[in-house]
Amino acid sequence: MYKFILKLIFVISSSALTAQSIQPYSVYLIGDAGEDTVTGKALLMLKEELLLHPASAVVFLGDNVYPSGLNIASRNSKMRLESQLQILNDYKGSVYFIPGNHDWQAQGRKGLKRLQDEQVYVDAYLKDKSAAANKSAAVFLPENGLPGPETVLLHDKLRLIIIDTQWFLHYYKKNKVRSKKYTKELFYQHLDSLLNAASKNGEQVIITAHHPMFTNGKHSDSHQPLRFLVNKTPLQIFGLMGLNRLLSQDLPQPRYKKMRNRMLQLFNKYNNIIYASGHDHNLQCFKEGPVRYIVSGSGSKLTRFSSKKKFDSVFQDDTKTGFIKIQYAADGTHTTTVYRVGEKEKLLEGF
Repeated sequence: MYKFILKLIFVISSSALTAQSIQPYSVYLIGDAGEDTVTGKALLMLKEELLLHPASAVVFLGDNVYPSGLNIASRNSKMRLESQLQILNDYKGSVYFIPGNHDWQAQGRKGLKRLQDEQVYVDAYLKDKSAAANKSAAVFLPENGLPGPETVLLHDKLRLIIIDTQWFLHYYKKNKVRSKKYTKELFYQHLDSLLNAASKNGEQVIITAHHPMFTNGKHSDSHQPLRFLVNKTPLQIFGLMGLNRLLSQDLPQPRYKKMRNRMLQLFNKYNNIIYASGHDHNLQCFKEGPVRYIVSGSGSKLTRFSSKKKFDSVFQDDTKTGFIKIQYAADGTHTTTVYRVGEKEKLLEGF
């Protein structure tokens, strides 16, 4: 009888562990959610999902405070940030916020200070007022105005990598290691090392950043001939005086192109990556080479697609605010679901 009871306990314990190991894990992706001073419909829909699925993580993909980052002297500025933070009070999964160009004071001179203030505010709020699983660790990443890459093992064989793409595009003061050139090279070496190690370890990788590598939104516009004039003719003087900074958020801008080319060279070496971004205020999914690319930037506002769509997409919608979920199974496979306000969720077959 005693041996039978021991066997029964062992079977029950093993079953519980097996059930835990095969439980799916979800990653929710929402960007550009910093427009409203009260929690909007997309955020309320996200809150409902998060509370139903605590075995998950949520990543806010930048532009967390419009129009120019967190101004701690402004009540409205803090309300825009808290409209997002408040939905996380009872959420028991993991939370991550990353910066976008607007969090860097919309590419302004005080960008680094605004960014650092937001990091302190987000980390303190979640530590004091939320049930987040990682609230005692750094939540706003990368830290200290550096580009990263930061990495977290979210779940068994599922790795999150967080980078700050605005660091590469920012014209004003930014933190660095030794020099800007050295910091860039160190970044790319570290990113390649992380991706190589993850591949060898059989891990799936989600890379999250603010700026997309592929988009059919307004940030794919060439803005010619203005861009040509300020980059290729004697009128470069106007570029140096500020026009280049204003155009820096578009794919064809020289700094953006250089960053994008280096990133794609690294990504295309691996077949276990999803790259998720915001920036354009719509929902888009692309499959380019071995990598899947997501734009989930309709957390609080919408912008239409460019009249000349540059890239073939698997899915795109510029009519509804929302977010995207990636759900990972124990065998490493995943499914992608799009959530839009007022619409039934849409499972993207084969993406």
